[in-house]
Amino acid sequence: MKLPWFLILALPFAPAFTLRAEEPPPIEVNPNRPTFANPALTTQPGLAELEWGLQQSHLREDGPSFGTPTLLKLGLAKDVELRLSCPGYLRLAPTGAPVATGLGDFNLAAQWCYLHDGLFGADQAVQVAHTFPTAPASQGLGNGAPIDTLTLLFSRDAGDYHIDVNLLESWIGQPSELGGGRAAQAAGTVSITRNLSEAWSLTGELYALQATPQNERIVSNLWCVAYKVSKRLVLDGGVDVGLSHGAPRYTLFAGLTVGLGRFRKP
Repeated sequence: MKLPWFLILALPFAPAFTLRAEEPPPIEVNPNRPTFANPALTTQPGLAELEWGLQQSHLREDGPSFGTPTLLKLGLAKDVELRLSCPGYLRLAPTGAPVATGLGDFNLAAQWCYLHDGLFGADQAVQVAHTFPTAPASQGLGNGAPIDTLTLLFSRDAGDYHIDVNLLESWIGQPSELGGGRAAQAAGTVSITRNLSEAWSLTGELYALQATPQNERIVSNLWCVAYKVSKRLVLDGGVDVGLSHGAPRYTLFAGLTVGLGRFRKP
């Protein structure tokens, strides 16, 4: 078969193409813990990322509580992640009552970063979450009724600073002795991280939660230091100091964020 004359003339100028399988980008975690706020950006596509910690809270008018907050994030697609979380193992030592231990309520959420470099250069995302009443509320380990939460997330980098702003609205199931139904709770948080070097960073955060029929208003501020061991592992620790009567007097915490591996190629 003869080639058309214009293809023959074009052959010397045709670019050379090399077919090769693209290597996936290196695993790099996107820490959410230990702050109350979350960043708008999501986990890398195809990556399973674990956040785990230890925390000890000292309440104002009750005994201490201990927990192991755990969050598994799965990058389902670009800008979309699935989140499975739990307060982990809880140990509550209320004053004048038996110590209660067990797992807290299970939470399932999804987050979508729908806009990059939007208003004021901020990334924007929306997150929807449902908390299942899997823990015994009679022992104080769980809410005893479902909770649904809608969160708007805004994040921006400004030089050595990273800023996260979250606005939340929760609908919290109420126990039958309070008439059942649901109570709405608004919350908000501002978090600012300062990169001190390639490995070290310092974060300060202020957050507030509206009062509900079961709980007083919470206002607190949090300070933590993070150390980036590698792109795949980040360690952190700090203190959360309550500013209102409804918040714990203080909470000490430490933990990590680690990239477990890819469950599929991005």
